[in-house]
Amino acid sequence: MDRDAVPAAESVSEVVPPLEWLFVRKVGFVGLGMLAGAAVLALVATAMGSPPWVIHTARLWLVFVGVITVGSAVSMRPDLWQTWAIGAGAGLLAVAGTPAHWDSFRLLFGVFTAVSLAWTLTLLAPWQYRLPILSAALLFHFTGIFFATTTPPPTPWVTEQMYTRVYNPYLQFIYMRNAYHFYSPEPGPASVIVCLLKTETGTDAQGKKQYDTRWYVLPKRPSDVKDPLGLTYYRRLSITEQLARASPGLVQGTHAAERAELLPRRQAVTYLIPTNPGEELVTQYRLPDPTVMRFILPSYASHIILENTDRESAGKTTVKIYRLEHQTLNVEAFVNPRNRSGAIASAYHPSTYRPYFLGEYGFVSDPNRPGSTRIELLHSQEPLLYWLVPITSRQGFVGPDKRDFVDNLSIHALFNVIETGERNERGQPVEFGERHVDDKKYRDRVFDWDQLR
Repeated sequence: MDRDAVPAAESVSEVVPPLEWLFVRKVGFVGLGMLAGAAVLALVATAMGSPPWVIHTARLWLVFVGVITVGSAVSMRPDLWQTWAIGAGAGLLAVAGTPAHWDSFRLLFGVFTAVSLAWTLTLLAPWQYRLPILSAALLFHFTGIFFATTTPPPTPWVTEQMYTRVYNPYLQFIYMRNAYHFYSPEPGPASVIVCLLKTETGTDAQGKKQYDTRWYVLPKRPSDVKDPLGLTYYRRLSITEQLARASPGLVQGTHAAERAELLPRRQAVTYLIPTNPGEELVTQYRLPDPTVMRFILPSYASHIILENTDRESAGKTTVKIYRLEHQTLNVEAFVNPRNRSGAIASAYHPSTYRPYFLGEYGFVSDPNRPGSTRIELLHSQEPLLYWLVPITSRQGFVGPDKRDFVDNLSIHALFNVIETGERNERGQPVEFGERHVDDKKYRDRVFDWDQLR
């Protein structure tokens, strides 16, 4: 028998004595003081209306250091209800002290408050009631998972009411909802975001604007694979799914005036970007969800520009956003590909992607706030806005650019960026086209499809 073994559970506190309550209380009160300071600064910022950035920065530092300090106090004596009560108060002060644009952290601190308050009441309850309370919490959790598995239609009335009114916010917060919606018969196609950042750098001898262009992919292998299981990559992949909430915008029921405007506008640029052969034109238009157009797309564009530029060039930079829907090929597509003309031998062939153009965004002056800027869609009348930009296969043949596909994504993205000085039969400027991609000047700017593998 081990001589150092603890003979009884009652002697654990004697082997590892807990910290004194007075010390734990001091640590907790120090954190509360920092959070209270952040709450006071929040009142000052509200009174000022447009406070300087240093106040928001000071609030964030006080909140994060204060929360960590209070959390360390709770971890020192989790057996005392007093420490959890301090944690509940800290959560409330953290919500008040965090700036409004950090809304996700406000939600997190609110949940911390609820958990701390619930555990405080549990520790205050007599010991014979604690087991039923914990059992009820576990039952609530697994009942929510049960309702999540039964939410796909046809949905029972009880499931619909409980899931919508009670469990949906809870499961959404802990992210245990989507994984329980089992796909049948097959999962839908995944999406990646491909963007072209265009920064104005000046003009040439003829007075034409010059641009620096670079591509940005989200998510991207291997830089976004930060763990052995690739969880970080797939978490970022789920970000792109927020943009996939769309529906065919020209199906039956669409207003006749809208169809009369969009279809001719799309057909007018088929000389540059042809439509997808073998598919109805009306189904190649995907109108995003209103929430995506109003909030999500501008926020993504702002993040991409600020993440990839400095303060001086951000105002001169625009970003074209494309959602590439990756088609899942069936088994028959890979049977004897060498013996079939035009067969696709790779699941990552560019023709398996369906790019949808989601608009070009940039910073403009905000008329409501003089001296400041805001991100917005620049060309709402763009002919290919929300349309499919097809990547078509050459059916086994290789073009002048040494590729067996037509890269309409690069052609559209670089249109109005690279000027050739040529004119087509309509007198329109030909600024970039497939026949130019064999030129090194243009080939260096086209999208590298190998980075999607």
